[in-house]
Amino acid sequence: MASTGIEDVRAWILNRHPERDTLSPDENLIESRLVDSLSFVELVYAIEGASGVEIDFDTIDIQDFQTLSAIEKAFFATV
Repeated sequence: MASTGIEDVRAWILNRHPERDTLSPDENLIESRLVDSLSFVELVYAIEGASGVEIDFDTIDIQDFQTLSAIEKAFFATV
């Protein structure tokens, strides 16, 4: 089920930020500094683990990682 995967990603982000208990689907993860340059690669691996999709670092579009909604659309959308 696709929603379970995106919830795994949400939980991964919230685990890294114990001061937060919620995360809006449209909150910009990069602008809000929930994901920074150091944790971005880890985020990619978390998405891969939750989605079962391998992400090619050479073709990454940062737009696909800015919000949970974008992540869900790019990596968890059901066909």
